[in-house]
Amino acid sequence: MAKLIMYLLESSALLAFFYLLYVLVLRKETFFSLNRFFLLGILAFSLLFPLVSFDISPTEVTVLERPIAEISKARMSYYEAMAAWEFEARSAAGSQQAIIEPGVLAGAGIDWLRLAINGALLLYAVGVIVCLSRTFWSLRWIWKIIALHPHEEADGAKIIKLPQSISPFSFLSYVFVPDSLVDSSELQQILAHEKTHIVQRHSVDLLIVQLLAAFLWFNPVIWQLIKSLKTTHEYIADKKIITSGYSLVEYQTLLLKQLISNNSFGLVHNFNLSFIKKRITMMTNKQSGWSGKVKVALAIASTVLFSAIIVQCNSKMDEAISLEQNLVETDFTEGVDLPVVKADGYKNTSSSDVLGYNIANDQITFNGKQYDVDEFVTLVGTFKLSENGMVVLRIDKDQSMKLVRQLQTAMRKANQRKVLYVAETTDKAKFEMPFLLPPTPEYVNEKNPKQPTIEELAAGGKFDILKVDMGENSGEAIKDIVYDFVQGHVKKGSTDYVVSARFDDDDTYNDYLVTLSYIQQAFNQIYQERSQQMFGKDFYDIAANNKEQYQAVRQGIPRAISVAEH
Repeated sequence: MAKLIMYLLESSALLAFFYLLYVLVLRKETFFSLNRFFLLGILAFSLLFPLVSFDISPTEVTVLERPIAEISKARMSYYEAMAAWEFEARSAAGSQQAIIEPGVLAGAGIDWLRLAINGALLLYAVGVIVCLSRTFWSLRWIWKIIALHPHEEADGAKIIKLPQSISPFSFLSYVFVPDSLVDSSELQQILAHEKTHIVQRHSVDLLIVQLLAAFLWFNPVIWQLIKSLKTTHEYIADKKIITSGYSLVEYQTLLLKQLISNNSFGLVHNFNLSFIKKRITMMTNKQSGWSGKVKVALAIASTVLFSAIIVQCNSKMDEAISLEQNLVETDFTEGVDLPVVKADGYKNTSSSDVLGYNIANDQITFNGKQYDVDEFVTLVGTFKLSENGMVVLRIDKDQSMKLVRQLQTAMRKANQRKVLYVAETTDKAKFEMPFLLPPTPEYVNEKNPKQPTIEELAAGGKFDILKVDMGENSGEAIKDIVYDFVQGHVKKGSTDYVVSARFDDDDTYNDYLVTLSYIQQAFNQIYQERSQQMFGKDFYDIAANNKEQYQAVRQGIPRAISVAEH
């Protein structure tokens, strides 16, 4: 969803830049055919370039390094901002480290951000449908006229006579003229004009652009581009008439006579349009000379250069993502003796880019280099992760939790809170646990409200709290205890409970993660039993494929797990 929004915004921004270039440099020049293809080209480029990624500068070009870096940084920053709400919707939020849904402790509420984005997408879809419907209605109107009126062949054009007093127009190989003009001396000039549209397939241009405009309907630039394209088509036809030997004065007089009966439709070329003054002015303008050719060269060079920068930015983003994904995917046990946990059936479905780090023997390693805590946070901050991006931590099972706590505290202060813990299952498969670190006080706001602490909840007597020591590594016993505790509340219809898991700095990461996984599995077992009872389906299949059933299974059983250091 976020990718679609970002793509549309990027396409719109590119189109605005290219069209501004046309307006400032090319619009008043008399290179009409070039302007036609420039307008068509910038629309195609704007739609394609956000998707294109390949390395076009095998050798470093110093002058391009800074703009490429700045644009890449800006793009990645708004990708990450757009993705934050999606990650947080799946992850936990609380004043302590937690794996609970947002609002479990503070009370359920409406996800206004998700509602707003879904509403915007719905509005966008309605706009696309309306625009496409208008285009198809115009086509239907034209074909209906063709079907109702006979036509005559005349020098490669099919002439259709209409009883209405309208301005002549053309579409594809058809020329539509009122009966009053059929026997007039002006018909040949009109046919010569419209035949230019037919021969050069201007109607195909408009049909393609109208269809593409439906997907960028919210951008006013696209509608200005269509007007400019139709104007350019008319300039081309006018020029053809004048260079064919017709009298300039007679032709301009004919245009003025037709002004009264102007009727314009999106897919057709009227013999006369409301920009008649511009057309007459352009007919008398002096042909563009060397200065015009220089402007054309600069416009084309600027377009190529800017396009190259955008494509190269895409390439740099893909390279960074590929590098970090390879670090995680190729050998997820690389250099680290990971904790071994029992598989629970969960699969991380995120397709986001990640940054992978190894932590062992109180050392943080990235791409073969070692970093301390401050350097680690600075390094993470230099990478602007894209949609749903997260920091992947491969932590050795014997690593003390002191360093892990320091890392998490530093990441929270840097507002780099999306984490994916990696472990190994008993059958040598990868185990992943997504995690959202809580915001520090400076990031507490309406989006990240301050949650009550366990002590505050307990003091208020509103919550039943099960305290778990993560340093004991009691294994299956912890799972059974948590299962019985939560089931007791489920039977009473109560959601006033929290599983409070705590660790000490000298606890090992293995005990921390294994205990945390068993706590989660206790909840998953409850969800699994309820899923089978309600729908006869596997809980993880529902979680991946059916949002409504997933929410029904989870209804009234929040995964209320609080994790904090002593």
